[in-house]
Amino acid sequence: MSDDLNNIMERLPHYRSKYDAAKKIHVYFIPGIDRQRREKMYFYAIASEFLHEEMMRCLKYGDIPYFAVVVEKGYGEPTQEIKDKIKAYYGFDHDYFDNKEML
Repeated sequence: MSDDLNNIMERLPHYRSKYDAAKKIHVYFIPGIDRQRREKMYFYAIASEFLHEEMMRCLKYGDIPYFAVVVEKGYGEPTQEIKDKIKAYYGFDHDYFDNKEML
């Protein structure tokens, strides 16, 4: 079969828009408490844009869902090195959102 026939679905506009949307991710900063250590902790997780509503529902109840990928975690507050890494890899500017909440 020719490549044109194999890739026909990818060229259809409705398929392309769904495919492009499926590739988009959201980054979530999730603060928490380690109850055993009684210490503040944090997680950075990523999930597909399609699953945003379900992600928010799970986070509301204190759960990080199975479909999210934890890409960083630690105790206390994230260091500037971690914030820079998350920004470089995923485009999430932690400091921008911190400053936005203060306004």
